[in-house]
Amino acid sequence: MQTSQQQARDKNTFEYKWIVTTVVIFGAFMSVLDQTIVNVALPRLQHAFHADLNGIQWVLTGYILTQGVITPMTPFVSSRLGNKNSYLLALILFTLGSGLCGFAWSLPALVVFRLLQGIGAALLTPLSLTLLYNEFPVEQRGVATGLFGIAALLAPAVGPTLGGYLVTYVSWQFIFFVNVPVGLVAILAGSRLLRNGQLGKKIPFDVAGFLLAASSLTCLLYSFSVVNSDGWSSIRVLGLLVGGVFLLALFLYIEWRAMKRGRQPLIDVSLFTNRPFLFGNIVNVFITFAFFGGLFLFPIYLQTLRSLSAFEAGLLLLPQAIASMMMALIGGRLVDRVGVRFVVLPGVLLLALATWLFSTVSLTTPFWWLQMLFLLRGIAIGLTLQPLIVGTLSAMGPAQIAQASSVVTVVRFIATSLGIAILATLVQVQAKAHLAPIVHQKDAQLFALQDALKLSVIIVFAALIALFFLRPEQRPHRNR
Repeated sequence: MQTSQQQARDKNTFEYKWIVTTVVIFGAFMSVLDQTIVNVALPRLQHAFHADLNGIQWVLTGYILTQGVITPMTPFVSSRLGNKNSYLLALILFTLGSGLCGFAWSLPALVVFRLLQGIGAALLTPLSLTLLYNEFPVEQRGVATGLFGIAALLAPAVGPTLGGYLVTYVSWQFIFFVNVPVGLVAILAGSRLLRNGQLGKKIPFDVAGFLLAASSLTCLLYSFSVVNSDGWSSIRVLGLLVGGVFLLALFLYIEWRAMKRGRQPLIDVSLFTNRPFLFGNIVNVFITFAFFGGLFLFPIYLQTLRSLSAFEAGLLLLPQAIASMMMALIGGRLVDRVGVRFVVLPGVLLLALATWLFSTVSLTTPFWWLQMLFLLRGIAIGLTLQPLIVGTLSAMGPAQIAQASSVVTVVRFIATSLGIAILATLVQVQAKAHLAPIVHQKDAQLFALQDALKLSVIIVFAALIALFFLRPEQRPHRNR
């Protein structure tokens, strides 16, 4: 009788973990879909609001910066509301923000509504990972993350093409309105299918840590955004940079001191004493910088320099997203068999090669060659981003998963924000530097994009170096 009850319980657990996977896919899909749709629409938004590249990039960086600031609050929110209610709250905020973005009447209004979106999106990814990792055993986390990665990478497959179609043939407002029905389905599915787990120990809110983190990141990002107009030697840029670094150092000190005194910090800095977690996050920073920086640059190249419509640009980006989606599932299975390094290493090498080849493109590069490069880049991303999460969280126990997944998400958001801000500034500055009587404006912009991609190549090689400091992992035991 006891054996029968145990089997029934195991069967129920088996079924529920796939229910959780299905539900969190909606949240992941919606969050990434929004970002990729907006990427391809940036030139259209720039025209609609009469903004320069530095101004319009805040539609992305403001959204991502908000995610980086708010994500550390995930453990606090989930300890008060529970994982299910927190997840539903995130979906509601994101869906509401999406609808408001479609009604934005100016660029500042759009940025403000994007911040509301960012608050909801900030909670979605770490809560999704926590919900998944609570149901899947350690030896199946590669498969779980691979399945989650399909949703996260399916959105880039749909996003540029759908966004391009909406911008070209409907209006830019619908790149935000499209999230509303998806969000409502996700809210309904989550409320009906997810279980109410037991509330854990209530975590106090670290007000000082939150204010220091928000102010330091804002100073750093804003300093990069005004370099184009002020120059690197200006008092404002230098003041913001120095102030941002100082506030960041003070934040780390405050968090370390709070942890030593037994209080709950906003971010548990002791997690970085774990070797896989430390070097996994370092690799995460470099790979995310190069990947999302490229997502920002490619639509500009295809639409502004090659005169493609947003829809045509989306179609050209489609092979990259499909390849990354397929390789994420394959990479997830391979991680469970051979370990993280043997999957991520080929991915990083392919990403370096693809980024270098992209840095050599011209105004007449054949589109079939560009598609081959996007395909190669997609394979690299599929072997890198999602498997890297598995390796980073590989040594974390159940009690650490919520905090650790939040930190991983924060690191990725910060790297994305910095990547977009730094590369956007570099393109603006280098375009002016290359512009001369014998160099046309399009050529100057092309040379500037090439410079930005060359910097990305260097960043990817830095990821390759950091990857070698990860210890080889033993193959986990698999259920038979």
